[in-house]
Amino acid sequence: MLTTGTWPRYSVDLFQDDALNDPFPHYHAIRELGAAVQLDIPDVVAIGRFKDVQAALRNPEILISGEGVGFNAIANAPIPNPPTIRSDGARHRRLRSVLSKPLMPAALKERRDMLKAMIATRIDELVGGETFDAVTTVAQHLPLQAVSYLVGLPEEDRQQMLRWASASFNSAGPYTTIDTDDPELAADLETTLSVKAYFQSVDRAHLRPGSWAASLFDAVDAGKLEKPEAHAAISGLVLPSLDTTIYAKGNLLYNLASNPDQWAALKADPSLVPSAVLEGVRHSAVVRWFSRVAASDYDVGDVQVPAGTRVMLLYGSANRDERRYADPDRFDVTRNPVCQLGWGTGPHMCAGMHLARLEMEVMLEALLDRVETIEAGEPRLGNNRSLYGIDHLPMRFT
Repeated sequence: MLTTGTWPRYSVDLFQDDALNDPFPHYHAIRELGAAVQLDIPDVVAIGRFKDVQAALRNPEILISGEGVGFNAIANAPIPNPPTIRSDGARHRRLRSVLSKPLMPAALKERRDMLKAMIATRIDELVGGETFDAVTTVAQHLPLQAVSYLVGLPEEDRQQMLRWASASFNSAGPYTTIDTDDPELAADLETTLSVKAYFQSVDRAHLRPGSWAASLFDAVDAGKLEKPEAHAAISGLVLPSLDTTIYAKGNLLYNLASNPDQWAALKADPSLVPSAVLEGVRHSAVVRWFSRVAASDYDVGDVQVPAGTRVMLLYGSANRDERRYADPDRFDVTRNPVCQLGWGTGPHMCAGMHLARLEMEVMLEALLDRVETIEAGEPRLGNNRSLYGIDHLPMRFT
C-alpha cells in the first residue's frame, strides 16, 4: 500500500482556462498515473477512474460531504443548516426524501406534455430561419420558463436564478490571493454568500401556492422537516435545475450537429432518444468534480488516503475511462450508458436528474418531429470552474 509522498503526482493546474476548456487530455493523464493522484494545484488527491469514482460516491460514511464539497475555505465554511449537498447521514436522508418527492419520474410524468409542447413551440419558431444561439434560445428555454415556475420563487427572484447557479458552481473552485483580484470571481464569491442568506430568508408567503418550494413548508407542517431544514432544501430545487441541465442540452445539441451519422441514426430510430440523452451526459459530463473529506483512512487501488484528506472526484474523467467504455471519446447514441456517472451515484446522486433527463428527451423528440438537419458553428466554451459546457452555440435548424 502506497503512503503519502509515494503517490503519483500531477502538476498541471486543472482550474486554468486552457484546462477548463479542454479537460479531457488531463483526465486521461491522471487516469494513467494511478487510481489516486496527488495534485499540486489544488492540494488534493484526485480520483479519476470509473470504478474508483463510483466506489467513492457509494461510500458516504467515509468520504463525507459535511465539511463542504468545494475547494476553498469560503465555499466550505461551516454554516447553520447546510443544504442537502453538504449534509450527511440521517439529516441528508431526511432532506433528500422531501426534496426528491416532486422530482421523481412518477411525479414528473404529468409534466411531460406541458414541457414538450413548450419546447416544440420554440423549435417551430426556429426551423428554417436564421442562425441562432442554441444555448439562450433552446437550452435555457424550459429551465427559465417552466422549471422556475414549478419551483415557485417570486418572479423578480426567478430572474436572478441563472446568475445564482453559475456563481455558486464557479466559486466552489480553489482560489488564491491573486484569484480574488479577479473582479468576476470576487463577484461570484459575494453572490454566493448573498444567495446563502437569501435561501435562509425565504418566506412561505412569497412562494407560489402548490409549487415545489411551497411543498417543503408543507413538510414542515407535517412534521417531516424543521423550518430551517426547509430553507436549506430550497437551494437543492433551484441551483441544480439550471446551469447543469442547460449545459447538458447545449453539449448534446453540439454533439449531434458535429456527428451527422449519429443524428441520422436518431432520425432513423427515435427509440434511441433515451440512450442518446445518457450518452450526451456521459460523453460531455457537465459536472467536472466535487470534493469529499476522508473521515477515516480510505483505500483507493494501491493508495491509502489518510483521514482528513480532501479528495477530488472527477466525474468527467470517470465517464471517459477506457477501462469502462470502449472508444470513450466517441459520441455514440447506441451506447446506452446507464451506468454513467454524470449525475453521480449513491445517496448524493443528483436529485434533479429525472427532470434533466425529461427536459433533454422532450427536446430531442420535438427536434426529430420537426427538423431534418441541424448545423452548428464554432462553440464558445465556458470556463466555470465546476461545470463543463458551452456558453454560446451558433446553430441552424432546417
